[in-house]
Amino acid sequence: MSDTRPDGVPSGPADDIPVEFDFERGENRRLVVGAEDAGVRLDRFLAAHLRPLSRAAVQRVIRHEGAVLLNGAATRSSARLRTGDEIVVMIPEVRPPDVVPEDLPLSVLREEESFAVLDKGAAMAVHPGKGRRRGTIANAIAHRWGIVSTGHGAYRPGIVHRLDMDTTGVMVIAKNETAHARLAEAFKERRVQKVYCAIVFGDYPYDEDEIDLPLGRDVHDPRRRAVRFDGEGKAAKTAVRVIRRFQKSATLLECRPHTGRTHQIRVHLEQRGHPILGDTTYAARRTPPVPTPRLMLHAQRLTFPHPETDETVEVEAPLHADMDRVLAGLAGVEGGPGEGEE
Repeated sequence: MSDTRPDGVPSGPADDIPVEFDFERGENRRLVVGAEDAGVRLDRFLAAHLRPLSRAAVQRVIRHEGAVLLNGAATRSSARLRTGDEIVVMIPEVRPPDVVPEDLPLSVLREEESFAVLDKGAAMAVHPGKGRRRGTIANAIAHRWGIVSTGHGAYRPGIVHRLDMDTTGVMVIAKNETAHARLAEAFKERRVQKVYCAIVFGDYPYDEDEIDLPLGRDVHDPRRRAVRFDGEGKAAKTAVRVIRRFQKSATLLECRPHTGRTHQIRVHLEQRGHPILGDTTYAARRTPPVPTPRLMLHAQRLTFPHPETDETVEVEAPLHADMDRVLAGLAGVEGGPGEGEE
């Protein structure tokens, strides 16, 4: 197995390495086409500039949705370049197809022969990523249950869906290949209902809201997502309901994503002008009204078809203590000096 350079490109011939690409944790690079490369195919150009990635590996990258943008739009390997063209490339992290088992605590809400439902903690990645080979839920799963399913690669044992590292709450894992396939199909067919709680900046303007804005990779930073009306975005819809308002400082929301785009809730709420407290990606310049240790987003409830019986399974996870403390702090701010917490 070859090593990986800091920029995520393997140091040996990519075609000879039995690896998988992780685009969510890669690094982006911007290239501008000079006159000497006018008329050259895109894949040849990138293979020459992203060595040691082979041309075949580059073609894999180009085929991945949004990983290569030519003048802000998705493109094909065969595209002919012109002088001045701008190319933004998400160079994927290259990872080995295995995960190191580790004896780490897992909060299990429900377990059956074919699946388990976890209450994910904060500051814990779902699977190994850039600069992180240990300490993830995947490592804990591999220790507790072994390599239970490999539908998304052996380095993601049992992982059917993901939560951002600082998002807490309910997630389901598969304990065999059949369950993985059936759960993945249920997510794809939108037979899975997800309910999140989010604390956002300011006084949310609607008691109930539906945000229907297409999302795609940000043309300036493919690690971020942005609203795209240029044909490059995918349909994304989120239902929002106000649970509680804290005067004008913050609002506690219930969010029900009808689609499952990366960062969907975070971007949709940011687009409404009410980003989530603690979001260092989409609200980095805003200061929360009370101390906030992390992203205030919690997966509260998950409803899905049982992978063996097809009966409806519903599992809930209560808010974590750090989110409760933020809510208590907001209640104190709302009440004013001497009012105390509710």
